Amino acid sequence: MNSSTRRVPKRLTVSLDEESLKLIEGLQVKHKTSKGDVVRRAIHFYNEFYRVGIPLQTLMAYIDFLAKGEHVICDVDLWKALFEEIGEGSKKFWDAVYRTGETHRDEYADKGLKGVREILEYVEKANLCRLSVDSENSFTLILTVPQSRRFVRTFFEGLFRLLPNVDITDTYGKIRINVR
Repeated sequence: MNSSTRRVPKRLTVSLDEESLKLIEGLQVKHKTSKGDVVRRAIHFYNEFYRVGIPLQTLMAYIDFLAKGEHVICDVDLWKALFEEIGEGSKKFWDAVYRTGETHRDEYADKGLKGVREILEYVEKANLCRLSVDSENSFTLILTVPQSRRFVRTFFEGLFRLLPNVDITDTYGKIRINVR
């Protein structure tokens, strides 16, 4: 590209609060680049983030699920095939699912998730089910794969075991959670 066709960057002056300036300077040092490059990258990231249309809360949950390597991404058809193969499963399997729910209760509490609704909204991001809020204390979980009904119900039974005011019932393809 010769000098006659090269685009001349446009200058932009902005006022920053101390926190924003410290963030830019930290990224500048980390990436060994200029403040302008940090701002350009941030603008492109911001634009891509909004173009995709994923809410920030959902993106943060995905990062939380995947960044530490404690969760996996599983295709829905593979998920369905897994439950078709398991069938009724063993007592040992269902006990493990229940205990996993119990351990997740503590993990969610450590994340500051305490209420039934906020826990359900967080877990929904794993795509085990879609959450329908029927009222302040009544929720319906619409299963991604109907064959996972017992798995999802058993997980939530373990998760909410210490909350005696939570009732879990299921019908074909849906699980109802009510807080008394």
